[in-house]
This record gives sequence, C-alpha cells and structure tokens, in this order.
Amino acid sequence: MRKKVQSLAKSALLKDSVIYLAGELLSKAMPFLLLPYLTRMLGTDGFGELSYYLAIGAFLLIFMSLSQNGAITRYYYVYGKNGLGNLLLAGGLYSFAIFLLGVIISILQKSEGFFYCVLIAFLQSLVQNQLALRQCQKRPFSYFVIQISLAITNVIFTVGLFYLLNENKVIERLMAISLSYFITFSGAILLLKKTFDIRIRPTLKLLKLAIGYIITFGLPLILHALSYTVKGQFDRVLINERFSAHELGVYSAGVQVASVVTVLIMAVNSAGVPYLYERLKTGKIQLAHLHRAFWFSLAVPIVVTLFAYLLPLSLFTFVLGEAFAPSRFYTVFFVFAFSLTIPYLILVNYLFYHAKNAQISACSVISTVVYLLVLWWASVENMQFVPLASVISTAILLPLLYYFTKQIDKKK
Repeated sequence: MRKKVQSLAKSALLKDSVIYLAGELLSKAMPFLLLPYLTRMLGTDGFGELSYYLAIGAFLLIFMSLSQNGAITRYYYVYGKNGLGNLLLAGGLYSFAIFLLGVIISILQKSEGFFYCVLIAFLQSLVQNQLALRQCQKRPFSYFVIQISLAITNVIFTVGLFYLLNENKVIERLMAISLSYFITFSGAILLLKKTFDIRIRPTLKLLKLAIGYIITFGLPLILHALSYTVKGQFDRVLINERFSAHELGVYSAGVQVASVVTVLIMAVNSAGVPYLYERLKTGKIQLAHLHRAFWFSLAVPIVVTLFAYLLPLSLFTFVLGEAFAPSRFYTVFFVFAFSLTIPYLILVNYLFYHAKNAQISACSVISTVVYLLVLWWASVENMQFVPLASVISTAILLPLLYYFTKQIDKKK
C-alpha cells in the first residue's frame, strides 16, 4: 500500500512538473522567438536601452512586491486558505501605494520610460501573487494558462504597437509589456472568483493584520531580493554608464539567450517546491538527501556549459543577426552562471522552509558585495570580464548556504 501511495505521489509530481515545464517553455518560447524580431527592429542601441529600462523595473519590483508571493505560499502551508483573500487584497493595496509614489517621481522627472517601469513592476507584482496562489494550491493548469496568456499577449501587443505607432520603439515595447500584464491579471482575477473558494472580508483590523504579516515576512528578505536583483540586473545599469548602448545591446542579447537555462530550472523548481515542503514536513526528506543532491548537481553546470560552447557561431548570427555575433561569448559564460542556480535552489529552499530569512539575507549580502567588487573591477579592466562577477559571487554563496543548512540540522 505504501509503495502505491509513493507511486501516485511521484506520478502527480511528474504530471505537475510536465505542466509547469510546458508552461515555462511555451511562455518563454514566444518571447525567445520574438528576440530576432526585436534585435532587428530595435538594433543594438535600442535593445541596450530597452535592457536598461527593464533592469530599472526589476529593482522597482523588489519594493513594489516585498516578496508577497513568498508570503502567500508560506501563509497557505502554515495557516491554510482562511484569510488568504485578505492577504491578497492587502498586498495589492500595498503595491498600489508604492505605484502611486513611483508615478509622482516619474512626473517630477518627466520620464515616460520610468513611468512604464513603475507600471510594469506594479502589474508584475499582482501577477506574481496570482501565480503563487495557484502554485501553493497545486493548480498547475491554471498556472499554465496565466503563463501562456502573458506570452501570447506580449507578442501580439509588441508587434501591433510597432506596426500602428512606429515612433519610439523602446517605449512601445514597454507599453506592450504593461498591456500584457494588465490583460493577464484581469483574466486571472475573473478565474479566481470562479475557480477558487477564497473569501475576502476587508475589515480594517484584518487588513492591518495582513499587511503586518506581509511586512514582517518581506522586510528581512529585501536585502536578499535586492542582492538577487543586483546580481541579475546591475551589470546592465553599470554597462549603460561606462560603455555604449551598442555594447550593452550585444551583452544583453547574450544574457537573454542564456536565460533559457534559468527557465528550465525554475520550471522544475516551481513544480517541486510544494512537494518538497510536504515531504520535509512529514520527514520523508531529510537534510542528508538534499546535501547528496547538492553534490551531484555541481556537475550539471560543467556539462551544460560544454554543450553551449559547442553551438556554432552561425546559429547565433542566424537567430540574432550579424551585429549580435559577439553575444555568443556572453551566452556561454552565463549558461555556466545560471546553471549554478540548481545547487543554490536545493539549499535555499530548505532554508526558506525553516523561515531562516535572516541567514538567507546575510548570505545574499556577502555574495552581492563580492559581485559588486568583481563587477566594478571588470567594468574598468575589460567588458568581457563582467560575467565573472556572476560566477564568482555564486561560487561564494553556495558554501555559506551549505553551512547554514547544517546548523539547522544540528539544532534538531
């Protein structure tokens, strides 16, 4: 009987993993297929400017979201679905207040680009909450629908606005992303009322409690989120200041191609986290199992990077265009850097489960300081050294996380 239950659990995990993976692949495949169109329509300069604005939006998302998606997931597993509606509402109200502040700043700066960065961050935080709700309740198909909606509307609005307006293509691309998030969020809310049994009782006391929970959970993670985003986006901000828009465009294109690796990793992670938490709770998975998986996973980045290195240059020029041929160098480097996410997630998910947010933030800060130091040196010496910042900072992060996971086990 026990074997049958385990078999069913494994098959459910496999089924959900396939759906999550299909959703991630299809949702990212369309923007990836759009990449050759964007590189040719924007050129290296325009693509670099767009990357700069998207990097700014990523930093704004940290304060706009305050890790609400993580708070929703943890709340569900600790307290259940009672009060979850109030948590969603409180999170939306918090994000809206930050959004209004961002709008005021964009008006004072007279920056249309910054306004769209603020709008995208606001809408993205709302969509992230909807995805978190579906993930923790193991609704992979609903999760899949949201992802596909984002991908399809993103392509439709981008091509449509380029054709209809044909003025400032960078702004038009930002407008398309904003519309995509708005349409998808609206659809997700409609499905939420029909599919999920979640009640919202917005009394002032309950909203205060919900906002307090979000702030208590999210504030310790600001440094972690900021560190993560700095390592993922600050390089583009610095390159924009020290190098040309053309060089930033070539660099960003290489990073975007390499991000396919991240898509695959995060798809499996999205499917696996709910099952991991359940098995940690019941004791079916112990730290020793995770440590064993961690050591085996260290071989993956080497294998994947070798595969990327063997890809012909003609493939890159065919996909991106001749002007983006140097992007191949950055793609290979970042494939290795992004592959290190696998051992990272194995350890950090264990720490998240035990709510060791302070330890996670401390590790992230140390890693980020190393990243910034290497990045600063690399940007002075040679732009081709810039990817080293991602590799070295992650390599330092892994032993720190490993140490803190062992500390949890000792306390038990």
